[in-house]
Amino acid sequence: MDKEHLGFEIRTLSNLINRRINQMVAEEEKEALTARQAWVLRFLVCQKDKAAAQRDIEERFSIRRSTASHMLTLMENNGYIKRVPVPEDARMKHIVVTEKGLAAHERMADRLIRFEAMLQKGMTGEELENFLCMIKRLEENIS
Repeated sequence: MDKEHLGFEIRTLSNLINRRINQMVAEEEKEALTARQAWVLRFLVCQKDKAAAQRDIEERFSIRRSTASHMLTLMENNGYIKRVPVPEDARMKHIVVTEKGLAAHERMADRLIRFEAMLQKGMTGEELENFLCMIKRLEENIS
């Protein structure tokens, strides 16, 4: 593969991954929970001991403030999360996963694990480690 096509191939792979996860989520959820929202729920559940704010989501998922704000508003309107004011700073809000969000995460956890297994099928531990190193290097090159 020519290195000038690397970005195109990554974008194509990203589209395929998002389409497949969205399909899996749609099979499970009655409401419109997108792949990114499912990953955000997972992130928030894993951060349960640490308070998460919108900027944490922006950084973790490399998304703009407006994108994060819109997504979180939809998730809040659908009852998956709630934003709780921080006593020390009225401008800042912590994001808390609701019971509905926890239930959705639990339903999706198994599907996401199976999807990861499908992605990694046929890869050795060394290949996976090398691939992840390459991804990190690409991210550093872009930053």
